[in-house]
Amino acid sequence: MLIVHIPSWFPNAESPLSGNFILRQIATVGDSTTSVILHHADPDLDIPIPENVHFHPVPNVKKWKLPEAYMKAFAQIMREYGRPDILHLHVAWPLGPLAAYIARKYGIPMVISEHWSGYQPMNRGRLTFIQKRALNYTFSTASHITAVSQNLLDNICATIPDAAQKRQSVVGNVVDTGLFSLKQPTQNDKKRILHVSTLDDDAKNITGILRAIKSLSSQRTDFELHIVHDLENKEAESFVEENGLSGVVHFLGRKSSAEIADLFHQSDFFLLFSNYENQPCVLLESFCTGTPVVTTPVGGIPEIANAGNSVIVAPKDETQLIEKLEFMLDNAHKFNPMEIREKALQICSTDVIGEKWLEIYRSL
Repeated sequence: MLIVHIPSWFPNAESPLSGNFILRQIATVGDSTTSVILHHADPDLDIPIPENVHFHPVPNVKKWKLPEAYMKAFAQIMREYGRPDILHLHVAWPLGPLAAYIARKYGIPMVISEHWSGYQPMNRGRLTFIQKRALNYTFSTASHITAVSQNLLDNICATIPDAAQKRQSVVGNVVDTGLFSLKQPTQNDKKRILHVSTLDDDAKNITGILRAIKSLSSQRTDFELHIVHDLENKEAESFVEENGLSGVVHFLGRKSSAEIADLFHQSDFFLLFSNYENQPCVLLESFCTGTPVVTTPVGGIPEIANAGNSVIVAPKDETQLIEKLEFMLDNAHKFNPMEIREKALQICSTDVIGEKWLEIYRSL
């Protein structure tokens, strides 16, 4: 099968890790299909394209010239590889209308896989009239729609009427289970809490985390919070300095996947105090290393978090968060790392996710 992938999210100069989980999903079928990625890439960026996937760059032109550039690039793919069997759109906004037009023009079945939080109830009202029209057109073109959680799939259907009439599947994120391997018992002088995110306060509630850490640090001094972050948050950094938390909270900046895996291996548990989510890759990565988590039951998290791998705290409830953190500092070692990992492998390994995609492709 020839699959042409059009990802709306892709590594770029401002965010070199953008859409890296999309590239991992594409790689799961690279050995079983001829997979070609079509995208207007930054020519100065070293893009980590999977070895089993072909990459066809679109010239990085001005926005109003992108449709023509994509059409020319797609025609070139047709000449080089033949007519694609499937067009796979990864995230419907903003490239969805363009992908839908190509699919209609050439009569090619289109699959949409969605990761975007824009359909969540707290974000739905922010969609503009143009976005809603574009999304309706895109989803009306699809032959099959997938999302990384049932919660996200339900919210897509609640937002886009045409989506509810389409064939649907849940296909979760994939983890490099070789890299995120089973950790050994930690040997830290102080117990280590890990948080990995963009530090977007609206979604991740980093200020809530820091307030809870401040309160907890006045009660006990046997822990540290290590934060990996793609973007800077000056307010968060100022809060740490002004409240004398520099010895407790450590901002580590951007890290590679290998470095993040090593940090999981060194940590006692992982923390995610989000206001909304879909299916966080970082939770799956934590589970694959056997690291338990403290997290909120938002979005698709309840579909993967349970009493065997997590302690649940209500979103925005900082008092409860302090209680759960204190509990985990004393009890994280009682979780079974091997059991956590084995159950995670059943939902996010390359083989499991790859087979789900192949079943969908074959059905079309």
